[in-house]
Formats: sequence, C-alpha cells, structure tokens
Amino acid sequence: MASRIALLLWYHLTRRLREVELAPGERVEPDARHVYVVTRGTAHVLRRGLGGHDILLRIIGPGAIVRDSAILVAQTRLDLLAMPRWPFSTRAPADG
Repeated sequence: MASRIALLLWYHLTRRLREVELAPGERVEPDARHVYVVTRGTAHVLRRGLGGHDILLRIIGPGAIVRDSAILVAQTRLDLLAMPRWPFSTRAPADG
C-alpha cells in the first residue's frame, strides 16, 4: 500500500497525472494505456454487449480505480485523475 501511495505522489510531482472532468452523460471509452481514479462524483462502469448494447457492471464513486477495458459514463459531475497504466500492471509498455 505504501509503495502505491509513493508512486502516486511521484507521478503527481512529475506532472504525469492528467485531470479529466466529465459532465453527466459524458463517456470515457476503454483506454488500455491509462488508469483512472475517481476523485469526485459517481459513474456507471459499462461493457459493450454482443448486440452492441451497454451492460452495467457496477456503480462507482470517489476512490474507485478503473483500470480495465470498461466504458465509464458520468452520472453526476465526474472528476478523474488519469495516469499511465504501466506502474499498475505487471509489465512495462513496449514503447518505454
């Protein structure tokens, strides 16, 4: 746990974090290169079904971490921190 906090602090200090603000109804499509941390608001986490419809996986709020290939849809004003995924996976990305 402490190492993840240190890593978040390091990213914040080196400006690797990106703030994302979404209005209700706005979406973030799956992004294999980033991890998103909810800092404010609520969102639905969806997956695209076989027929092209959305399937609700869960409802999330502040403190939630989204790092899978899910669609994120803001239900209220949603503030996110986006950071590179590789520190949170088992291997570094191919491009460095």
